[in-house]
Amino acid sequence: HTPFQWEPQISLEEMKNRHDYLRNKIRGLKEVSLDFHQAAPSYLEAVIARGDRRLAPVIHRAFTRGCKFDGWREYFRLEAWLEAFAAAGVDPDFYARRARGYEEVFPWDFIDTGVDKEYLLLEHTRSRQELPTLDCRYEACSGCGICPSFGVSVELRGEDDFAPASRV
Repeated sequence: HTPFQWEPQISLEEMKNRHDYLRNKIRGLKEVSLDFHQAAPSYLEAVIARGDRRLAPVIHRAFTRGCKFDGWREYFRLEAWLEAFAAAGVDPDFYARRARGYEEVFPWDFIDTGVDKEYLLLEHTRSRQELPTLDCRYEACSGCGICPSFGVSVELRGEDDFAPASRV
């Protein structure tokens, strides 16, 4: 349900290269710190998030092979997951690493978030052209569809109306 749902995930090697690039750029800067989500769990999350019913045997097989607390770094084992994919005859890259066509039906398309798929297509095209989408709280309606879907009418406000409350 984002304009980037048609894009492939970058490779594990490219994730590592980008992490290294950013670490090198901030080296010596005391006021900046970075914390990255590990590449391998991100890959598995992309596969599962973009997956369909064909992943059920993979998940079951991985579970029976001890993949239970994969959110904890010390328990995550990508090799066990890859073995489960191979045993089930499922290619994880099919889900995470390929670009999707605009006509493709996603497993989550039946969920109505209020945002029109046509709007997401438009936003994907705009992102490729590096065009911003203005905040409809300050500008005209961008046409996402969420307000009419949920019976909301936007009241244009000034920037000060959205300033976070100060904390004591």
